[in-house]
Amino acid sequence: MEGFISLVAAALLAAVAALLLKSWKPEYGMLTSIAAAAVFTGWTVLQMIPVFTSVMDLAGRAGIGSDQLRVLLRCLGICCLSEIGAGLCKESGLSAAAAQIELAGKVLILVSCLPVYEQLLELALSLIE
Repeated sequence: MEGFISLVAAALLAAVAALLLKSWKPEYGMLTSIAAAAVFTGWTVLQMIPVFTSVMDLAGRAGIGSDQLRVLLRCLGICCLSEIGAGLCKESGLSAAAAQIELAGKVLILVSCLPVYEQLLELALSLIE
């Protein structure tokens, strides 16, 4: 919880710095926003390491294959990256680009899940026969 409070304080400082820099030099404000997003993403990924470890442990005990787990983690990564990219585009005033990034993320998630869908269909067909 202490780390999260520090993160929120840093985000507020970064927001103020970005706003001040935007009025002086807009490109510096954008670079500040991108740098802050990169730092906060790194912090979030570090906080997720115990979650990934637990999920891998549980998946191993449940007999879930590493392929399915890899698909799940890939989809999570695509989701996070598309959200960050869309947010940065929206902040830059590029709402059309943000919408396209969100759409591309959804399509990539669907494509990533195709092998799992195929396995489910094969399992359903084998149960029917």
